[in-house]
Amino acid sequence: MPQFTCSLDFIVRCLLAITVTLVIASAVGLMVLRTHSARLLSVQTASMAPTFRPGDALIVMPVKVKDLHLGEVISYQTVQDSRVIISHRLVGIDNRTGWLTTAGDALRTTDKSIPPSQLVGRAVAVILKFGLVLDFLRHPIGLALSVYLPAILIVVTEARRLTRTYARPFYSVRL
Repeated sequence: MPQFTCSLDFIVRCLLAITVTLVIASAVGLMVLRTHSARLLSVQTASMAPTFRPGDALIVMPVKVKDLHLGEVISYQTVQDSRVIISHRLVGIDNRTGWLTTAGDALRTTDKSIPPSQLVGRAVAVILKFGLVLDFLRHPIGLALSVYLPAILIVVTEARRLTRTYARPFYSVRL
């Protein structure tokens, strides 16, 4: 039976290849989302359980109020802090003013109505547990481990390879 042995260099190269592939695939995916003006949001609370839970991610596409339907999940900026985005189910639209009323699936009461200007978009997809990845990447340690560490490993691996290559004597045969 043949025996398979792995060198540390081979393992590092495989891990680097996997990491680089994942980073490139993620970057391409984010660029595609960005070209369609979509947003990728991380779910932080259980207000919409069981539809989606903390740690999930939502893909939110821009939408006009006139294209909304009751029962859809929409995302909107809070009046208090525009950096905070809430994703709840649309339960009412005031036909006169266009103000929107939402409610979390796991909550017993409706939210305060919001003006149409606060609307971010309609949730079109849920990616289970991908919000955990997004949250991890937002922290300095996550950024360092996912971007800087692989970059350093690539540089170190290539420097070792170049050192070994140029440490060998170079002979040329002249006739």
